[in-house]
Amino acid sequence: MIYGNTQLVILNDTTDLIGIRTLVLSKLWQPSTSGMSMEDLDAEKPPVPIVSNMMMLVGEQTRQTEGGMRTNWTFQGANSDGNNVVFKDRNNSLDYGFTPGFAQVPIQRHPKFQTLITKYGGMPDNDGQNVIWPPNSPDGTNDPWAKSYSATKNPMFGVNDYFRIEGTYRFRYASEDILPNVLAMAGHVFTSGVPGTPPTLIEDRNWLCLAPSYRRRGMIYDITEEYWLSAPGGWPEPVYGAASDSNSPNSSNP
Repeated sequence: MIYGNTQLVILNDTTDLIGIRTLVLSKLWQPSTSGMSMEDLDAEKPPVPIVSNMMMLVGEQTRQTEGGMRTNWTFQGANSDGNNVVFKDRNNSLDYGFTPGFAQVPIQRHPKFQTLITKYGGMPDNDGQNVIWPPNSPDGTNDPWAKSYSATKNPMFGVNDYFRIEGTYRFRYASEDILPNVLAMAGHVFTSGVPGTPPTLIEDRNWLCLAPSYRRRGMIYDITEEYWLSAPGGWPEPVYGAASDSNSPNSSNP
């Protein structure tokens, strides 16, 4: 038996890095009689608590506990003082990072391949798929193909591929709306204008923007932009097209 009026309690109240708030409220209550149907129990369930107008009910759970029933309500959204909503948008979010990666690619794709061929004496095999390197370094005084243990070993001997540094840069932010041109930047090449603080580009690299992913979190949208780091030389702009102000998600143009 529950005596007196039970109070609404906070089980959880967390706000993440971009300002999305998750609030769980709970209340203990007592059905008027035992053996009630689900319809009757639903009718006696406490009303949903009133919260900020920027919070939305996203889950509800009722369980038997402590001789009665306990109902939990989960809300998501953002903090608000009634006039201003507080969250991190595309202009000021601090939720970003870079995940490095590697790709094993043929040595023919190395940006200094012709220099390697000249310096270390490589030549294509019969089908052109691999490169044959002499066992010894061609220093101009010895036969690089001679099997001499006294000759200098060729560091490229047996090398057919190499590991190229790649990676993905992610930028996460919140927004009250999904902008109509949010997909306009997908598939385009960026050399600047990437939000947050991406790694500094070297070796004429650039970024290829993927289609942003988003999820509704109560009254707020949780959006993540992703950018693929190119190989040295960059993603070809004739294929993908260069990004411009008109296809930025901050632009008012569709």
